[in-house]
Amino acid sequence: MQGKQAKIVSPSQERAILGYLDTTRYPSRDRVMFLLSMKAGLRAKEMASLTWAMVTDAAGQVAEVLHVPNRVSKGVGKELCNFSDSLFALPQNGGFAQKQT
Repeated sequence: MQGKQAKIVSPSQERAILGYLDTTRYPSRDRVMFLLSMKAGLRAKEMASLTWAMVTDAAGQVAEVLHVPNRVSKGVGKELCNFSDSLFALPQNGGFAQKQT
């Protein structure tokens, strides 16, 4: 059976969505979830299953690479997802901390 083709969000649509998310009750949380879906390709179940160990490095800082084990994904090997710089551009008071260089 053939799956559905994913719909592409244009850059202008992405900006409009991010603008709307700024007006929600939890804008930082909502932006992180949207960007994890858009930029890292995570599904809702994968986002809901994330733990701090999957998003932080050994020093406890937000890692540049996200480890999503097979037990969390659909089992098709979403082992590494690069964090986009847009995830690090979120406010520190509720989003990720600034990217360490």
